[in-house]
Amino acid sequence: MPELPEVETIKRGLEKRIVKKTISNLEVLSPRSLQGKKEDIVLNQILEINRRAKVVAFKLSNNKNLLFHLKMTGQLIYRSVVGSRESVGSTTNYKLQTTDQFAGGHPDHNWHAKLPNSTTALVFDFSDGTHLYFNDLRKFGWCKVLSDEQLKEIWNEYGPEPFDKAFDAEYLMQKASKIPNRNAKQFITDQGIIAGIGNIYADEILFQSRISPLRKVKDIQFSEWKKIISDTKKVLEMGIKYGGTTDSDYLNAEGEKGGMQDHLNVYHKTGEKCPAGCGGTIKRTIVGGRGTHYCPNCQK
Repeated sequence: MPELPEVETIKRGLEKRIVKKTISNLEVLSPRSLQGKKEDIVLNQILEINRRAKVVAFKLSNNKNLLFHLKMTGQLIYRSVVGSRESVGSTTNYKLQTTDQFAGGHPDHNWHAKLPNSTTALVFDFSDGTHLYFNDLRKFGWCKVLSDEQLKEIWNEYGPEPFDKAFDAEYLMQKASKIPNRNAKQFITDQGIIAGIGNIYADEILFQSRISPLRKVKDIQFSEWKKIISDTKKVLEMGIKYGGTTDSDYLNAEGEKGGMQDHLNVYHKTGEKCPAGCGGTIKRTIVGGRGTHYCPNCQK
């Protein structure tokens, strides 16, 4: 599932391409992927794009919002196309002459070779002839049509963003005091505590902080929480800088692989020597049902 750096990269790429564009038509190829009314979307302009945690919201000119969650296999592809669409009965034929740039997500690399395809859930047509495709192989992702009030309610379910002022050691200590026996990995990936951190970046943050993912939060000291905060910002900033992590098939906003995988220290490094030079070996274990990578020698 894309984490904060990947979703932020996608958000920034889409901002460059679709803000101020008007949605002239919406084709719903997978009804379960759209939660809301088509008529609340069509003929409205996209005013801005925002990210919160791991989701992206399009603000529309009618004060509605489109909230996208890509889940495990979702993908948002923008294409500048010169061509035509022709509907024959229930079939739509696409006669594409040229294609330009596209934004990304977590696809199989072949999903974007032909659009739409069997994974395409939604097709947004813009008045200038360009298109945005929402692909999702497993159909776990979704697009919800929400009012400002409904969107705010969802936003409030998340903890502070890692770059917010509210994300400080006092806040984390207070949260930890309520669930003292939770381990560090599950704590920092709880979206109600911190927004946007998932499996990959949690492993990297805890390695930087030299905190074991198995450690109980009641045993983490104030100075260590401050270190976790500092390392969280550093790791996520790196993730954004390098356009996200391509663990398997993530594509960034330019339709290219991310670069953060070349800078990971422990994630998927099982059996390798600890990069900190402590003499330890990276181990893999399961924490909260997720594969977790750490150095037992220097992460305590």
